[in-house]
Order: sequence, then structure tokens, then C-alpha cells
Amino acid sequence: MRWLVAIACVAVLAVASIAVAARGGDDQTTPKGANLSTIRCPLEPTGKTGPDGQPQYAPAKDAFDTATLIDLPLAEARAKAAKSGCDIVVSIQDGAGQPVPIDLNPKLIYVYTEKGRVTQIEGVGGGI
Repeated sequence: MRWLVAIACVAVLAVASIAVAARGGDDQTTPKGANLSTIRCPLEPTGKTGPDGQPQYAPAKDAFDTATLIDLPLAEARAKAAKSGCDIVVSIQDGAGQPVPIDLNPKLIYVYTEKGRVTQIEGVGGGI
């Protein structure tokens, strides 16, 4: 009698594993909404001011995700940014800080480069 119970358990486990495999593991769903961690350029004024009295900015309708610039040669990244009306400022080049503008410009993308390639996006807009 025990061997019948053991065979039944093995059969149930086999059927269950086949059913799970047939589903293909499609438990993941695509999140809805915008990725709030993207850094987009250009920015445009919202017409509002923050608690510090400074104007607030939001991505323009035609803004692009600056992450697409990572791993591109600097010249190619500049050309891609220019298509959206943005320009690139290298703030860290091969590990060394570079002089950068201190004024706010919602069309400037601050990047790090190594050996002439964009390695990181620091931000858009700048300013102190």
C-alpha cells in the first residue's frame, strides 16, 4: 500500500512540474507608467517655483532619455544630443574633474567620460 502512495505522489509532482513548465514562467508583468529615474533632455520651465523660489523644470515633450548616450564615443553622443537641441558638458574626464558652467541651462547634459566614451550621466541643467 505504501508504494502506491509513493507512486501517486511522484505522479502528482510530475504533472505539477509539467504544468508549470508549460506556462513558461510568464509571471512577470510590464510595469505601467513612466520610469521616474530617467534623466531626460531638454527641460522646459513649468511656470512654477520651488520652495526656494527657484523656477522648476520638467522634461519637454520631445525630450530623450540621456541613458542612450552611455557607451557612445563623445563625438557621437554630442551629435545625438544635438538632434534634440541639447549639448554635452564633460564634468569628469578620465577620472579628473573639469571646469563646468555654473549657470542653469536646461539644455546641457553633464557626463563623465573614460577614454573618449560616455560612461555616466551626471544630470541635466546644472546650476548651483
